[in-house]
Amino acid sequence: MSVRKKIAGTLLYRFGFRDAKLTVFEWLGIGFLCAVAFIYLYPLIWMCDSSFRPMFEIFNVPPALFQKPIWESVQSYSLTSYVSAFTTHNVGLAFLMSILVTCAGIALTLIVCSLCAYGFVYLEFPGRKVLFMVILGTMMLPMATMIAPAYRVISKIGLVNNPLGIILPYAMSAFGVFLLRQFYIRIPFSIVESARVDGAGHLKIWWNIILPLSRPALAALAIVQFRVIWNDFLMPMIVLRSEHFFTLPIRILLIDSINFNKPYDVIITAGFITALVPMIVFLIFQRHFIEGLTGGVKE
Repeated sequence: MSVRKKIAGTLLYRFGFRDAKLTVFEWLGIGFLCAVAFIYLYPLIWMCDSSFRPMFEIFNVPPALFQKPIWESVQSYSLTSYVSAFTTHNVGLAFLMSILVTCAGIALTLIVCSLCAYGFVYLEFPGRKVLFMVILGTMMLPMATMIAPAYRVISKIGLVNNPLGIILPYAMSAFGVFLLRQFYIRIPFSIVESARVDGAGHLKIWWNIILPLSRPALAALAIVQFRVIWNDFLMPMIVLRSEHFFTLPIRILLIDSINFNKPYDVIITAGFITALVPMIVFLIFQRHFIEGLTGGVKE
């Protein structure tokens, strides 16, 4: 068997095709899926290629990557746009601020939503079901209807132009409460009852039992919140004033606002970094994401 056939068989086995002898329709299906995947990946491929090219090659039609063989096309690659982005346009500072806001927002979301979900599942209080339905109802509200009330609250407590002004609103997520509640109700109640018999309080049960068992759901919620917070444009634009606090989406807008000699190479580079980070995070934690949405704890 040739080396090519061995590689093809290995790849087919790796992606779930145990029998390498596929029918014509199966090969056509694989080709169709590859074509669809390329269509979705092409913008990212173009951004990656353009971020290393000089500005006069960025808008070539067809793209410079397809005009020559790859080994010849990449000879014009350089790190000029990356150096300009991180030194002249403070993309590095915006990247660090995005990391800070995203990590803090995710931590706050996981703590608050897990406590809320614990209360809805394991605590008995009047109006519990009604309150849960009200929280779910907030998922139906458009973001535009909550801008003015949110900004008024942030302004009243003096958090305008403060990173806390965009971190604290992420603490409450109706989707997070719903996701964790649905996961908690699949945890055998006998585990919690045993801890109560041993004298454990609610906080101890939540910290030592519920949180370790709900790691898949917490990971799934963290991935969802990472995408939401990392890509958020509206709240940072409204709350933040100082350039030192700008996140990546706001920094890209600021760079794009240059009217004379607009640095398209820097804009594409910053956009590529902004798009790449959530994809890497999802690929690393995708197993936990799927397990958190579909899994549970068995008796």
